[in-house]
Amino acid sequence: MQFLNPIYFILAIFIGAVILFYFFRKQYTEKTVSSNLLWEQVLNEWQASPWLKKLQQNLLFWLQLLALILLMLALVRPFWLEDSLKGEHLIIIIDPSASMSAERGGKSRFEMAKEEMLELAGKLNGQQVTLIKAGEKNEILLSREDDPTAIRRTIDGLNLTYEHENMDKALLLAGSLSSGKDTALHIFSDSAVKNDLMEDLAGLYTVVHNIGEDARNVSLQSFGTAAAGDGISAIAVIENQSAGNIETGFTVQFENEVLFEQNLSLKANEQTTVQIKNLPEKPYYEASISINDGYSADNFAASIYTDPKPKVYTMGDVNPFAVKGFQTIGAELLQTDPAALKGFEMKGVVVAEGSTLSELPELPTIFFNTGKEKTILKEAISGDKDPLFEYADFERVYISSASAALEGEWETVLKSGDIPLIQRGMQNGLPIIIVNFDLSDTDWPLLPGFPIFLYNSYHWLSQQSDFLGYFSAGEERWINIGTGNGGWEIFNNKDENLYSLDLNKENFKAPVIPGTYQAVSGNQIYYFSVLLDEREKNAGIGESFTLNEKSSEKNSMIQRPNESLWFWLALIAFILIAIEWEVFRRGHRG
Repeated sequence: MQFLNPIYFILAIFIGAVILFYFFRKQYTEKTVSSNLLWEQVLNEWQASPWLKKLQQNLLFWLQLLALILLMLALVRPFWLEDSLKGEHLIIIIDPSASMSAERGGKSRFEMAKEEMLELAGKLNGQQVTLIKAGEKNEILLSREDDPTAIRRTIDGLNLTYEHENMDKALLLAGSLSSGKDTALHIFSDSAVKNDLMEDLAGLYTVVHNIGEDARNVSLQSFGTAAAGDGISAIAVIENQSAGNIETGFTVQFENEVLFEQNLSLKANEQTTVQIKNLPEKPYYEASISINDGYSADNFAASIYTDPKPKVYTMGDVNPFAVKGFQTIGAELLQTDPAALKGFEMKGVVVAEGSTLSELPELPTIFFNTGKEKTILKEAISGDKDPLFEYADFERVYISSASAALEGEWETVLKSGDIPLIQRGMQNGLPIIIVNFDLSDTDWPLLPGFPIFLYNSYHWLSQQSDFLGYFSAGEERWINIGTGNGGWEIFNNKDENLYSLDLNKENFKAPVIPGTYQAVSGNQIYYFSVLLDEREKNAGIGESFTLNEKSSEKNSMIQRPNESLWFWLALIAFILIAIEWEVFRRGHRG
């Protein structure tokens, strides 16, 4: 044991003074007088315990002496060296990816990582902590925090995001936040490996905690569906990533209806393909393997079916060039009238022409805006790279004039100066493409790019009808709903309401757990699927290791002084002073 302020030992003079005061205190001789005889019996009982009498006579002295000694020791600040974490600034990186959900013994790797992080936080001795969540977009959860309660609270609140960890960017961020040799980096993952980036972190002391054990994983690598003849065919790829033979069941279903079942036997590290024919048409299909391995996130896959060749309904008078263009790409055309369609349930794409959107049916639409208010085009045509214009060249297209744009929240994908020529968006919750010029005012239908544009538009609309698309875990995406209902309710495949979104005020955000979901807006139901990242379909484990050990001390633990004893010494001294006062008070009262 050592002392920070040994000069305060000089206060021992006061302890000696107290002892001297007791030596020179006035002494009294005990004598028996006649009045005391009345209390002889009481005195005999009291004198039956002579040690108690002596203690009572000297108790104040010992309490005062001990309180002074403890106060003096508190002032000299005794301390001793103990093991503590290396670094004045600890940067902790946590991997929240799907593979961290793999379980062993009833605990996931992520839960075990949190326990180790809390244990690490319990060893802090005044160090600052920065906590980084290494998701697809790195997030700093703590920045140089030194409050142990805040650190533990933040660690307790961590959750899996199921996205693939972006460890390289997290390491670059950690390197920019480090303060040189006084910084220690701790990485909690399951498969972090040595690479050049780690070794180049300016000599930063780094400890990699790879959590977990072999999950004996069997993975549903891929699953997809497609139209084949009069039915739907599907294909799935299943891989045994374990070192032993396994047996598992493979199932394809829609909601609670089982559409296909098969038992599989796979050898160690074997991959097999399952082909399925003549599935009934359903909005979506869910495939799963029934083995109870340690990693369930890759035991599921979904495929949402959309009609690859929906019918095309031409409403009213449509320019013959548009009709011929759709016939060229092989679409099935039906001439219809808006009034005759009321009460009929249709599926397909509408092609219409006019100056207002008010009488259009609730179907995906290509609308040729032929309003009478036109503007002569003087500037060159320009546009963004967009799926609608893939392989469709506009450099040689001539457009003499454009109609005034229709009111609405549209995305302009082709323009002449500030004049929008082609726009797209959502009308009553359904996709729409608006062409703001008459086909008679352009030579575009005579060029090869026109049918290509119609083909791209046809497929884009057919894919957008009731299918929002595939999303990564927790992905945020802007969805143009136009003047449609912005209030959306998100349901899982068990019809459980997960949360609500207002797309007039916020972006669409997908759930984090892979699966098939429904977004309900009014009477419209949209399907979408959250996919597991391909890089997360393996639950391998890496070995823990340490880098740059020579940057300072050899071990992750170093010797630091523990100065906490002075507080307890002072606390006990004040308690003794309180007891001494009570003894003194009772003595005078008696």
